[in-house]
Amino acid sequence: MSEFPMIERLADNDGIRYRLTPNRSISWPGLVRVWLGLAVVTGCVVIGWTLAGVWLVIPFAGLELTAVGAGLWYTARKCARQEVITFGATEVVLEKGHQRREQQWQWPRTSVTILLDPEPHPWMREQVWLCSRGEEIPLADFLNPRESRELVTVLQSQGLHVTRRAREFVGIWF
Repeated sequence: MSEFPMIERLADNDGIRYRLTPNRSISWPGLVRVWLGLAVVTGCVVIGWTLAGVWLVIPFAGLELTAVGAGLWYTARKCARQEVITFGATEVVLEKGHQRREQQWQWPRTSVTILLDPEPHPWMREQVWLCSRGEEIPLADFLNPRESRELVTVLQSQGLHVTRRAREFVGIWF
């Protein structure tokens, strides 16, 4: 098990497997409770203003709750991403998805390398790429700089060679 919870070593009979996930500081049920709490407070305010004769606040309160709910759902969806890397005896498998595998890459272990793009700005982190046979797949772009360094250490411990791209070729991707 890794020191950082975003990089988790999983039990696997066929090799070594790591699950990479974004920081989820609150669960989906927790987000729903936050939204319900906001709805209760908003409802009390709306009732007060409606009793005072300002009924026009009702549609705006509904729009506010809808926008906040959509934002919470979008954030929860983004935080449900995960990537799983399996290091077998002869191959490396990368799987990406949300609640199920949506993409998968499989390469011979000897052809896989790690490419690091230096951080384009001191506040940003190095971008980690898993490379094989001309293919470059971004890896765990949701990790913070410290977790990203830990990921590189984990990948190096599996025997993968790390190469750094020259700074002049690096752009900022949002």
